[in-house]
Amino acid sequence: MRRNLFLPVALLLGAAPPAAGQGSDSAAAFQEIDRIAAVVGDSVIPMSRLEEELNVFRQQGGQVPEDPQERRALMRQVLDNIVNQQLILQAALRDTSILVTEQEIQSAVDRAYREVREQFASEVEFRRQLETSNFGTPEEYRRWLADQKRTELMRDQLLQRMREQGDLTPLAPTEGELQEFYEQSRGQQQRRPATVSFRQIVLRVEPDSAALDSARAVADSLVVELRDDADFAVAARRFSQDPGSREQGGDLGWVRRGNFVPQFEAMAFRLRPGQISEPVLTVFGYHIIEVQRAQAAEIQVRHILLRPTLTEADREQARSNAEAVAQALIDGAPFDSLAEQYHDYFGQEQVVVEDFPREQLPQNYRDALTGATEGDVIGPLLLDQGDGRPKYVVFRVEEMRPEGEYSFEDLRDQMRNVLSEQNAMRRFLDSLRDATYVEIRL
Repeated sequence: MRRNLFLPVALLLGAAPPAAGQGSDSAAAFQEIDRIAAVVGDSVIPMSRLEEELNVFRQQGGQVPEDPQERRALMRQVLDNIVNQQLILQAALRDTSILVTEQEIQSAVDRAYREVREQFASEVEFRRQLETSNFGTPEEYRRWLADQKRTELMRDQLLQRMREQGDLTPLAPTEGELQEFYEQSRGQQQRRPATVSFRQIVLRVEPDSAALDSARAVADSLVVELRDDADFAVAARRFSQDPGSREQGGDLGWVRRGNFVPQFEAMAFRLRPGQISEPVLTVFGYHIIEVQRAQAAEIQVRHILLRPTLTEADREQARSNAEAVAQALIDGAPFDSLAEQYHDYFGQEQVVVEDFPREQLPQNYRDALTGATEGDVIGPLLLDQGDGRPKYVVFRVEEMRPEGEYSFEDLRDQMRNVLSEQNAMRRFLDSLRDATYVEIRL
């Protein structure tokens, strides 16, 4: 019996080696080496496989009961899980549309092997563990890993295809099933962290007209050079101020509509491949756009972004606007009206933030919330991500919840999703069992 070396090292150290023979006389030849635990179709599941899964269960912190009846119940539960895995694998083998390439298997083996090897300080320790787990050499371990990964990839591909085709549709649980699931899992749930819900208005620092004119002049000159056969990628690496695409020569990859701000998208999907656009002004600055290739519904596009220079006067104006927004909220002005007028909807910051863990907020948010109560208006706070595009935020605290136990309502949606998937899988497995010979010999 071989251990699952591809599991975390916590499951490796201290794992007992396979049982050795008890004697060397001729009677040993008649000893039962490995009993059959179950038969699934034309495959058998040996008792050693069940014992291996129980060992993994122990290494993960599970307790195997001493009471014979309780231990037998646990063994049956583990065995049922092994049977289910085998049923899915056999279904995948019968499906001719399931194809796992040797390259996919090799990539999965390389990742698993690397993850395990990195958990040992030396090659000597790693090989010692291989020997303890009944693998003679790293190459033998890799061959075993290949068999495991081939099985996993085939199962995953089958289930993914079934989901895409609607053959594994979620089956909504009843209210009783939700309540039962909640009660059974209460002791295993982590505590709910302290959270805060708030609504925020984020204001960009806008450049003045002189900065816009200067950026436009640079963009115009670049367009002339690019249309005169200058190398677009070289120009992007030199001039573009988009940190996400600059080092890739401005390449944004293949994209569909709905991924860009309206002004950029309108120009990009109007261009012919190889055509250089006029400078396009968006909230980010001036863009020079080139479509490299086009298909029916998507384009491969690259760009150069030129951002107008911001001055201290620009920052002061934005802060003054943010202070006016904060005062308006304090005076009772409608939040939605102010958000519509001032919020940067093209940024990553959402207007409504619900039940967000306080410890995961940026430090200036956490500091500002010290001593705050529900209904307080906070800000303006400076948001500076180091990209030269600072913003100011004003937010109103809607709800603050202390650390505590998750309630049923907190987890309702999450439990519904989990149980819906479990019910769908159970229905699928029942259909496989009805169509497959299964014999439990435990």
